[in-house]
Amino acid sequence: MSRSPEGYVLRRMTLADVPGAQRVLDDAESVDCGEPRRHETRLAVEVRDPGFDLNRNVWVATAPDGTVAAVGWVWRARESAETTADHYVHPQHRGLGLGDALLDAIEARAVELAAASASGARHSLVVWSEDRDVVRLESLLRRGFAKVREYFEMRIDLAAEPVAPDLPAGITVLGLRVGRDEHAVHAADVEAFAEHFLYEPRGFEEWRIHHIDRPDFDPSLWLVAWDGDELVGYACAFVADDGAIVGDLAVRRPWRGRGLGLALLVRELRALWARGERVTRLYVDAQNTTGAVRLYERAGMHVARHFDVYEKPLP
Repeated sequence: MSRSPEGYVLRRMTLADVPGAQRVLDDAESVDCGEPRRHETRLAVEVRDPGFDLNRNVWVATAPDGTVAAVGWVWRARESAETTADHYVHPQHRGLGLGDALLDAIEARAVELAAASASGARHSLVVWSEDRDVVRLESLLRRGFAKVREYFEMRIDLAAEPVAPDLPAGITVLGLRVGRDEHAVHAADVEAFAEHFLYEPRGFEEWRIHHIDRPDFDPSLWLVAWDGDELVGYACAFVADDGAIVGDLAVRRPWRGRGLGLALLVRELRALWARGERVTRLYVDAQNTTGAVRLYERAGMHVARHFDVYEKPLP
């Protein structure tokens, strides 16, 4: 069991800690990327989700001056046997053992969650690590984690407005009609991502928290594809001060293989170009069975970062 460095306190996170914890994520992301960045995770959004349990599943480590130096959390899946976790240490406080102290708390809580489950399935703990984060990788391997998957951050730096391919015959793309389309988009989301690795379906209200009821929601950056009255796919993007992120790109199975995904993505890039955005990123499972990586490469995106997924069985 690791101990927090002298003068540091590891405790549960409170709402008052959210701004400081977000600074840890953003500053860590900036240093790790070598450019000013905001982390994709927005804690002000996460804390509104009932599954993000501040009382039991989220920790911060505070420095001697009271500032947040590190943050970590576990997320217990409701419909699978995996508990996912993540943790970050501010660059100014690295090398002191805070990462291992957070992993101790994470593992202990994951064991409790597995023991409380009535599913009878064999449970595991899943943690991500950038492939060049040697300290985290060594810690995970030392604890008995094994690599099971890869994810990519893909990026495009636009020098000109992209030319969108034609839509498949019979398909129409509209913007999101707020107050009318949300339930249909949510249903398409659940269907389209059902076979994805570690996908955890959310109920409509939870889905709204992460997609609609967030400060950077912009309905003009949502594209919804229709085949008559049937919603068949959608794309959405969010803009920050360091570029844009394509949050979701989904095509329902019966409409795949006809070029709709590429047409939606390039139209999303065109909408972002019109907004003055020249850098766009997205995150993708490298072993995605739908061929997503190849699709993104066809749109001109390239792999900018590699993340490895590590898993450990729980007792």
